[in-house]
Amino acid sequence: MKYVIDSETYEKHIRDEVHLYGLLHQLAFLAGKVKDADDMANLVETAKHYGEVAEEKFDDWLIPGRYLVFGDQSDLAELKEAELTPLTAVLKEHEAKVREKQRATASNDPAYIISGSSFRMLVGDFFDLLAQYGFLRNRVLDVKTERQLARLQKNLSGEHPVIRRMYRRWGIPDSTGVTGFDMLESAIRRTHLMPYDPDDSETSYE
Repeated sequence: MKYVIDSETYEKHIRDEVHLYGLLHQLAFLAGKVKDADDMANLVETAKHYGEVAEEKFDDWLIPGRYLVFGDQSDLAELKEAELTPLTAVLKEHEAKVREKQRATASNDPAYIISGSSFRMLVGDFFDLLAQYGFLRNRVLDVKTERQLARLQKNLSGEHPVIRRMYRRWGIPDSTGVTGFDMLESAIRRTHLMPYDPDDSETSYE
């Protein structure tokens, strides 16, 4: 099991460990300097004081006393719950925040999924429209006489079958045409797009 520990809790344990190391190091130093009864008495008094400090530290850590006797890991359950958070819970919380952010964004800018075939069809239609524009532009630039203009106007008077086929592919009914941006957007969204819900792709860390 992997856990996450709050930085302040972790740093407190480090400070306590350094403190206890300092006490033990000082006791070892005093023990090495004992030369007479007074030095021994000073060592005993210091050891008693340091023992009281250690007891205070131990009480502050909330480690069950029975753990010192039996070393049973299950006795640390409450301490782990107080100081540690399972990594799975942290990751799930992170994913929840990401999904919430996505939902907030989607409320103003909805996300959609488009199939590969629909995407290629729309790109092909865009390309055809560009080609039609280039062809028509060249025809207009080539007009030199009124007769040529009249012929061009006649050719353009009826609806182009290519455009009609595009309407059908985009989801525009045969009985209507594109009369506005919103109409075209709505038809393409309804025909080719599927709303994307981030909750449907939730990652599991169990």
